[in-house]
Amino acid sequence: MTDYWCPELETKPWSDVQAWQAQCVAEAVPRIRARSRLYAGLLAETGDVTINAFEDIQRLPFTEKAHLKDAQADASKAEPFGANQAAPLVDIVQTVSSSGTSGMPLYYPVTRADVAMWTDAIAQNFFTSGIRREDMIAHLVGLPGVAGGLPYAEAFREIGATLCWLGGFPTERILREMRRLHTTALLATTSFGTYLSETWDQAGETTGIESSLRKVLCGGEPGLDQPAIRHKIETGLGIDGLREVMGMGDVIPGMWGECDVADGMHFNAQRYVAVELIDPDSGETVPWSAGATGELVYTTFQRDAAPLIRYRSRDHAQVVDVTCACGRTSPRMRCIGRTDDMLIYKGMNVFPTAIRDVVAEVFPGRLEPTLRIWKAHKDLVRFDEAIPVDVEACEGLPAAEYPAIAEALENAVRSQMQVRIRVTVLEPSGLPRGAYKNALVAVREST
Repeated sequence: MTDYWCPELETKPWSDVQAWQAQCVAEAVPRIRARSRLYAGLLAETGDVTINAFEDIQRLPFTEKAHLKDAQADASKAEPFGANQAAPLVDIVQTVSSSGTSGMPLYYPVTRADVAMWTDAIAQNFFTSGIRREDMIAHLVGLPGVAGGLPYAEAFREIGATLCWLGGFPTERILREMRRLHTTALLATTSFGTYLSETWDQAGETTGIESSLRKVLCGGEPGLDQPAIRHKIETGLGIDGLREVMGMGDVIPGMWGECDVADGMHFNAQRYVAVELIDPDSGETVPWSAGATGELVYTTFQRDAAPLIRYRSRDHAQVVDVTCACGRTSPRMRCIGRTDDMLIYKGMNVFPTAIRDVVAEVFPGRLEPTLRIWKAHKDLVRFDEAIPVDVEACEGLPAAEYPAIAEALENAVRSQMQVRIRVTVLEPSGLPRGAYKNALVAVREST
């Protein structure tokens, strides 16, 4: 029998959930207009919009990341979070920041009510993905102030699990303490989960302590849609409870998570956020149906300090299904890439994850599903020549075969994607490993 965190919404027909959400959005829009200078301006451009059904939400304006950056820049001492600060400073109890890896970080203020809302939504997400009160969970996000830091920790405590915050410690200590504390669950980025899977057995030999690990939640980047990556983490960590999770600090840090079916992430923030799927080029809504692809768009209707209306996430998703054996009615999807990560080869859009998918699907047992695409400088997006790609050989692949398999991968990508790449096959573990995320695209330092 399936356990639910919020059974009244998780099992309600999705069309009924959307009808209820439309009412919530209709009530929230006037409140947002009155409290946010950003939305007073954006909503003035569209005029009054009557929302009687979910489809009417499409008549509201999109919010882009640039809007949030400009709004934050329009700040003052009374409103340090800028034009979308929709609550008085005295009511704001915390800020969460973006990583700032692509420029100035954004700060998202939250009130006490926002914290409670986030905690409940993220707890539902983790509960869907298998975390229970009896778990001892190793939380490996290092910084409390980012989206996956303190908000995730509060959600684990809300479930009642024992929080073991090991993020930020050296990897050797993380592995040792996970064994010593008999942690049963783990939260990490997909990259770090892969890295830990390569060293977990060694930690067992060093400590002499048998593994208690049973559940692993990974997210922060695409990857778990590939069976080869899932298999590597599951076998390396000796678990069969691997689940993918995803969220956005701009909206709610945890909104999507896999159930026991482990085939696509359910939307688990339906109590607080309305989600749409749109065509990223036309902006038109795409129906939720198996196989459909599009960009995820979010509208918050229970957010005090930093509300969002039709926020374009730049996350591109593919719908796995709209039904599930677990009984949850929200759509299941996989994130297939981000607009920010997209490259252009002679006018053709290329997701780095698509190249990795070819590696994983065509060369199992010969090449690891790990790669690095190299750019000459950080602003390089367009390639007119073959895109440089480094991949790792699997253990046991003779070095003499590296040139032939490099050529075979180049031909496979050209055949399937009409894109030219220039492949270098490295020895096993030849790519650098990071303690947080391992980017698929990096800038090659000049020598």
